[in-house]
Amino acid sequence: MIRPPVILDCLHVEASSRSRAETGFTIRAGHKKHWLDHDLPPALFQKALNDVDAVAEVRFHGWGDPLANPDFLEMLAAARKKGARTVLFTDGGRLADAQANALVRDGLDAVVFPLAGLSEDTNFRRRGTSLYAVLAAIDRLHTVRAVHESTLPEIRVRYTLTRTGLAAGELEHLPRFLEGLGIAQASLRPLSYATSPQTEYDVLVPRDQESFDAVAEAMHQAAREAAGLGVALDCKLVHGGVRRFHCPDTPGESLFLAADGAVSPCPLRNVPMPDPASYRFHGHDIPFPRDVRGNLHADSLAAVWNAPDYRDFRFAHDTDAAPAGCAGCWRSFLVKVAAGKELGKDAERDRDGEKREEASGGRGG
Repeated sequence: MIRPPVILDCLHVEASSRSRAETGFTIRAGHKKHWLDHDLPPALFQKALNDVDAVAEVRFHGWGDPLANPDFLEMLAAARKKGARTVLFTDGGRLADAQANALVRDGLDAVVFPLAGLSEDTNFRRRGTSLYAVLAAIDRLHTVRAVHESTLPEIRVRYTLTRTGLAAGELEHLPRFLEGLGIAQASLRPLSYATSPQTEYDVLVPRDQESFDAVAEAMHQAAREAAGLGVALDCKLVHGGVRRFHCPDTPGESLFLAADGAVSPCPLRNVPMPDPASYRFHGHDIPFPRDVRGNLHADSLAAVWNAPDYRDFRFAHDTDAAPAGCAGCWRSFLVKVAAGKELGKDAERDRDGEKREEASGGRGG
């Protein structure tokens, strides 16, 4: 019997669920006593690759730092051998000279560093992801690339804008800050959910159209200034008025392989901690949906992917119908930011489904 092919736009891989984040706004920070630490075995990752007929991108991220897995470089080499574009999300704390040289030598395509502030004080709210560590890692990669006369990996930043950061004027300083890092691309996302009621005060979710327009215009102004400095700044903001469901993670063409071998449609549907687990969005506690379709310790990826109920789930997303557990997810409210009179038009296009947002992958706020 000939099995249907497994063709993916993106394979999201959690090489490790281990993280240094201890306090602040990361999900682990609010649930660290119950967090489940795992490292994905390279043999299990290779098993997944063997079942994938074609994959455009392998994105190493998830709920921990991939570099915490001592076998990460072996998995990177396997992904490169598959012919996929490779992207690494890391807090930079484990990126020493040896790792930087290996990433350049092995042809990593891009590395993304998270930032939650433009000073060590503001970044402290995501303790465990030190600003100094990120800046040192970026400088180290620039040096190693120069030594190897390579333009890879591309160095990117994912900046999380908090309400405190907005009030402190960080948005106005962001373009120059990014230019000083010597990078060409960055993304800006608001902190859209909280790990607990105690951190909810810093969430940046506009409550009405007027406040949305004000924040969106400020973000667009930052993007315009950044473009003038040679930095492409991709800005998205949660719009509470967008009611048509659309998931930016495109689970119809991607899947999430967790560090314990579990296969899920996306990272939000498999947080490494026992139930019950929830987050705060729009003043409500939202349970993390537990959606594990199989585990590679026992199942083949092809069998999991081609299961009838999983096919039905993907079809629902392909037609923008919200499956159980996806309706109300904060990521479905993300819209691209535009300026002035284009704001309403841009939001309307998102409502009508005429624009498709590329999968972001990252699990920031």
